[in-house]
Amino acid sequence: MQYSEWRNHIFGQPSDAHPVLLDLPSEVDRLDQELTFDHVDCALADPEIHTLFDPDQIGIGLQLMYENSCSNICFCYTRAGDDARRVAGIRKLRDLYVNFFDRYCVERVRHIGNDHLNGRIGYLCYMFWDVFILYPGNASPAMVAAALEVMDDALHSKNDNCIVSALHGLGHWVGNAPAAGDLVRRWLDRPTTVNAAILEYAKLAAKGCVL
Repeated sequence: MQYSEWRNHIFGQPSDAHPVLLDLPSEVDRLDQELTFDHVDCALADPEIHTLFDPDQIGIGLQLMYENSCSNICFCYTRAGDDARRVAGIRKLRDLYVNFFDRYCVERVRHIGNDHLNGRIGYLCYMFWDVFILYPGNASPAMVAAALEVMDDALHSKNDNCIVSALHGLGHWVGNAPAAGDLVRRWLDRPTTVNAAILEYAKLAAKGCVL
């Protein structure tokens, strides 16, 4: 299956669809995991997605890509290729933050935990490291390091929603990857936001006290 056809199946769903209830075509489900991984990488850097599909469709497509209750696509991050390929794919998650979360998640953060801000994309931004398949227990040290790099980059974003996403993820990883807490503490020394709610949340995240 060519990338453009795969992309249209993933992002061309009705805007009011529920991604958990969607049945993707069998050829999408049967697609080789390495080719799926290549298609995911392409989607993260594809500017046409923003003109071909509306924000709700994009949010649904991203959930199909990254939430394992919606599809098996995200398993490519832990099963496709070798360790070097997985590390490269994880590092490309920077594009998810820069090209999608930063672009669409623009509402002011007033209360941490309101994962309904910014619609479907906002939900995934806030919950990403909860619903994504990767965690320290199923990843190599290099994969863990790459994921922490992505979260650290997002933590230094100028977008408060991206910062909260990173803090949420780092807070969950503190128990199994102590470097996560170090990243938060260093950020607190020179935070990239003045939002008081986020600064308080960061103090909790540094101790692993996030929901």
